[in-house]
Amino acid sequence: MVRYNQAQTIDNLNDQLFTEISSEQAAVIEGGLQVLLTSIRSIRSVADGVGGTDDLFIRYGRNGDANAVNGPDLTFARPKGMKTGNFANISTGSSRSGAVDVELFDKDGSSRQLIGRFSISRAGRGTRTVSAANGSFGSIYEITFNAF
Repeated sequence: MVRYNQAQTIDNLNDQLFTEISSEQAAVIEGGLQVLLTSIRSIRSVADGVGGTDDLFIRYGRNGDANAVNGPDLTFARPKGMKTGNFANISTGSSRSGAVDVELFDKDGSSRQLIGRFSISRAGRGTRTVSAANGSFGSIYEITFNAF
């Protein structure tokens, strides 16, 4: 009886250890790049006009592959409202084999306005400034990340 229980326990452990994993998890195991965005700071929020609030969300994609984006509102259950001078800890990440593209959008109802994008291709800590012109105005954000 004891041997049977031990064998059953080992089978259960094997089932738990060797389960299907997502492509993102496989990329990390295979030596892919994992990126964690840690914070975002608004230098200027004017996508909705001077003095307005930008409703931000972030999308991730694989470098050069527009079809690899993980969905429109990946990082926030609701878009993150940001005014000039605001700071937010965001703690969200993505894993890919190769470079990770990060896109920052302002959401207005069902439309999305690209504020800017950047790629992370190697491990390390860093800060990227993201900006895009909106008429004569442009929102500017500083995003801090860790890549490993």
